Amino acid sequence: MRYKEQSERFDHVRQQSLQPSQVLHTDSGLSICANSTAGAGLHEAFRGEDGTELVIGENCDVEIAFDQEVEQLRLELYVVSDRHGELQDLTEAERLDRDQPLEPLSYFYWITLSGSGYTEFLPGPISSQPCSHLLLGPFRRLTFSTSQAGTVHIRQLQWTPTCRH
Repeated sequence: MRYKEQSERFDHVRQQSLQPSQVLHTDSGLSICANSTAGAGLHEAFRGEDGTELVIGENCDVEIAFDQEVEQLRLELYVVSDRHGELQDLTEAERLDRDQPLEPLSYFYWITLSGSGYTEFLPGPISSQPCSHLLLGPFRRLTFSTSQAGTVHIRQLQWTPTCRH
C-alpha cells in the first residue's frame, strides 16, 4: 500500500517574515521554523509564476518538519545571488546539459535530511530559474543552511509518505 502524494505550494499561506524560533504550521502538515536571526519568510515569487514562495535568506537555517516520515520529496526551487563571482558560477553551472541533474555548488547552501537515527548532508542543487530536484528518504526533517552566496526560493514541495507495515 502506498500513501497519496502530498504537496505544498504556499499560495494559501499568508505572506510573512519568520521570526527566530517561530514555527509556522501549514494545512498540509508541514512545520517550518527559522533557526537563526537572518531573514526567512513567505514572500511574493521573485521569478517564474505568480504566487508565494518560501524564501531562505543568506546565512540562515530553516527546518521543515513533516507530520509523517517521507519516502521521497520533489522540490521546485531556484537560487538568487547578487554577487558577481557567484552569478558567474550559476551561469556556468546552467550551461551544462539540461537533461543532466544540476551540479551542486557546495558554498551556496546545504540540505540536511534527518529522522529515525539517520542524518545526511547534501550540497544543494542550484539554478537561477525554477527547477525540480528529487530527494530520497526516509526522513522526517529537512533543513536548508544558506551561506552568504545567495538566497534559496522554494516554490513547491511534493512528497510521498513512507508506508511501513
